[in-house]
Amino acid sequence: MMHAGDATFLRRVNQSAVLELIREQGPISRSEIARRLRLSPATITRIVNDLLENGIVLEGSPVHSQYGRRPVLLEFNPRASLIIGVYVHKNMMGALSDLNGEILERRVVPSVPGEAGVERLIALVEDLHQASREYGLPVRGVGIGAPSIVSFEAGTVVWAPSLGWRNLPLKTRLEDTLHLPVFVENEVNLIALGESWQGAGQGLRNLICISLGAGIGAGIILNGQLYRGSHDAAGEVGYIIPNETCLGRTYDEFGCLESLAGSTGIAGRAGARLANGEPSALNREENIDPSDLTAEMVLSAAREGDPLAESVLNETLDYLSIAVANLICILDPDCIVISGDLAEYGDLFIEPIRSRLKGAVPHMPDIVLSELKTDAAVLGALAIALYKTDSGVLVRKTQA
Repeated sequence: MMHAGDATFLRRVNQSAVLELIREQGPISRSEIARRLRLSPATITRIVNDLLENGIVLEGSPVHSQYGRRPVLLEFNPRASLIIGVYVHKNMMGALSDLNGEILERRVVPSVPGEAGVERLIALVEDLHQASREYGLPVRGVGIGAPSIVSFEAGTVVWAPSLGWRNLPLKTRLEDTLHLPVFVENEVNLIALGESWQGAGQGLRNLICISLGAGIGAGIILNGQLYRGSHDAAGEVGYIIPNETCLGRTYDEFGCLESLAGSTGIAGRAGARLANGEPSALNREENIDPSDLTAEMVLSAAREGDPLAESVLNETLDYLSIAVANLICILDPDCIVISGDLAEYGDLFIEPIRSRLKGAVPHMPDIVLSELKTDAAVLGALAIALYKTDSGVLVRKTQA
């Protein structure tokens, strides 16, 4: 006996399969869909009629046929509705796109902390919503990426130090104001979704995206599913313990790994050595105060061959290699994508990490740089709004 819930699930599975085929292979006829999916003509007719009614699929002109009635071809309509995605980082980067992820409008405004930041975010989304009216199309949902652990179901930002947002019910705040479905997610999870959808992870079932910056985080896709963990904290690799000297300590603002290998850690270790009088082009040419040093300055100097900067880089590579090895051994991914603020220095990271891990792990995945750069999180925000407003619309293998 089939229960109502089973029948509903089966209908959605069939609808998703039909829509995926139309999107990937269209224009395509109803009969060809039935043949490929081994579904009855009556089932195909019912599903297609629903898709036509919702505007997600369009009919083209009948095509020539040598046999009987000319078939009408079906194709996916990416302009059935629009979606909004925003990535909150140093700037708030917003986009309005169609259902294929083609970005129609972009907005960038500086982020500010506290309540003013929430109000600025609301204004940004309202601006994009207003822009959607110029296209005469409805917005089906809004995706937001926040630099924090996020309680996804509640849409609560647990703690974003750079924004001063702690236990902020961002989903509720935005939905009450915007009257649109809103989905709030950790920024690195969105980077993974973006890379899976349109970047270096397309077609892969097991993917890890590591974001390198002030913090270090990972977005994890396992068996085509975004993995959040029991407490929405999967991928917080900045808290990995790289060696025994880090045990028995409390890490409040940054985790152990990111306090050593994140932007602040890189700059701090180099600054301490400069303060101790070690010679370097960093203070000889720039005459810089060690406390004003940035990770970008150190990595640029390492690229130029400065011994102190190279030494700090090599220490950083050791720490990161341990973390990457842990991820490889536990999760066995197809690919690891390096992204984030420090990804522009990826030439200094990827080959040395590969070299350190060669022969040390059971299987070496591809390690590559992000193809999407800052667009990865924006596209991920768009993707999650699509997934969560209608799982049958975004017919890709990865699910949020």
